[in-house]
Amino acid sequence: MKGAIIAIGDELCIGDVVNSNAAYLARKCTEIGIPVDRHVTVGDNLEHIVAELQRLAIEHDLILTTGGLGPTHDDRTKEAIAQFFGVPLQHSEQAEQWIRQYLTLQQREYTERQATQSTVPACCKPLYNAYGTAPGLWCEKSGFPTVIALPGVPAEMRFIVANSVLPELQQRVRNQPRILLRTYGIIGIPEAELFEQLSEDVRRWENEGITVAFLPSAKLVRLRFRWTAPPSVSAEERIADIESVLRQRFGRRVISYDAPLEATIGTLLAERGETLAVAESCTGGYLGKRITDIPGSSRYFLGGIIVYSNEAKKRFLDVPQEILDTVGAVSREVAELLAANVRTAFSSTYGIGITGIAGPGGGTPQKPVGTVWIGIATPSAVTPHLFHFKGDRETIRRAATTHALLLLLEQLTATTPAT
Repeated sequence: MKGAIIAIGDELCIGDVVNSNAAYLARKCTEIGIPVDRHVTVGDNLEHIVAELQRLAIEHDLILTTGGLGPTHDDRTKEAIAQFFGVPLQHSEQAEQWIRQYLTLQQREYTERQATQSTVPACCKPLYNAYGTAPGLWCEKSGFPTVIALPGVPAEMRFIVANSVLPELQQRVRNQPRILLRTYGIIGIPEAELFEQLSEDVRRWENEGITVAFLPSAKLVRLRFRWTAPPSVSAEERIADIESVLRQRFGRRVISYDAPLEATIGTLLAERGETLAVAESCTGGYLGKRITDIPGSSRYFLGGIIVYSNEAKKRFLDVPQEILDTVGAVSREVAELLAANVRTAFSSTYGIGITGIAGPGGGTPQKPVGTVWIGIATPSAVTPHLFHFKGDRETIRRAATTHALLLLLEQLTATTPAT
């Protein structure tokens, strides 16, 4: 089975929305052994959607679409699928029931406009959507590829994929080779040194058909393993063997990189029974947001303080006016104080302090835009780190939070739990 993805929406074509849905769908298909070799983005144009379905149908067994299932005039996916399969649209009692249940929970009425979402192409089975009013669609007809239509809202799309799409697809490809992807991060070892230590293992793995890629990034090197495993072979056991080799060689420096960085840190903090608090200036709460995006983060994240102005730094985290006057808010001294004092304020194991110039204005020859100081406070020390990031405001702010997390991760993997 070979797959293709069509992302539908004018907002994608003009760049108003980043197409994260396609990346998610491609990875999920790859993980269960369905290679995806086409990604297409098309606007809300009926003829264009039909044309893409027809073009992709020549070489593909599975087409996943995302977007265009809503109740407004520019949602054309169902009509396009009906034209592609040559079937009429018809009312679905199951879809109507689900939509009515959802609207009742939201204290909203089932209107004529909402009723249009219970209409589906005749060859399609509706798929339950717990997070919205647009059911997914599983569409099949002899002589055609399977078409699975999903909402464009990421939370809705992911729910349907996890609960309705993947279980069925896994059954259909259970006797086919599986493509297994795993990524590990190795903290604090340069790429060249890491390759030298693993060169013999890499040769052995690649002789076994396992492709190994070294992907250096800030503070760590990612090792990505890709393997097409026969159905009779336990791919999970083989990956477990590889992980065992890495952990024997590098111990706590090995992390799983398939989860978000903030999730990996959260798991380590929870396992160690340790806590974290943050103080943010130029990132404006971005670090706290990333940490609390992870469910269950209240187990280890105690809180944060946004001290954007100098007055807030003085009032809430006891940064002396003298330091602000002499070295400025963007300085080693202020980063250290933010980290240490937020740790004290929350009685947390660790504290992070971030202060910098995110731009586009505010830079000087001595402190250009992108200058960021990050302080990491532990029970025994406070360590400052200076960075000079490039890019626009959003890029600099995200880079600052990523490096703050990596610095904390480096600390966690290099030490035993604090007592």
